Amino acid sequence: MSHFGRSGPPDIRDTFSLLVLNISFRTTADDLYPLFERYGKVVDVFIPRDRRTGDSRGFAFVRYKYAEEAQKAIDRLDGGLRFWGFCAFCDNLL
Repeated sequence: MSHFGRSGPPDIRDTFSLLVLNISFRTTADDLYPLFERYGKVVDVFIPRDRRTGDSRGFAFVRYKYAEEAQKAIDRLDGGLRFWGFCAFCDNLL
């Protein structure tokens, strides 16, 4: 589910997506949002879930409005993002 609730997915056209790998199965969008928001305007945080169990699939997408902000988050967080005992990695999906 998106950080922005069940009102439907936000319009992600013209956004810049980061793939965040190696997140804990307990991680929520509410956990990720404040970590990434400090680097710019986050449009959406989406964590795909297993349809059967509802558990996180271990990765997320964080979407920024501007490419420069997405790149700043990658530069600062890649390999250094630690929570729930995991070290997460970010990659740009431009």
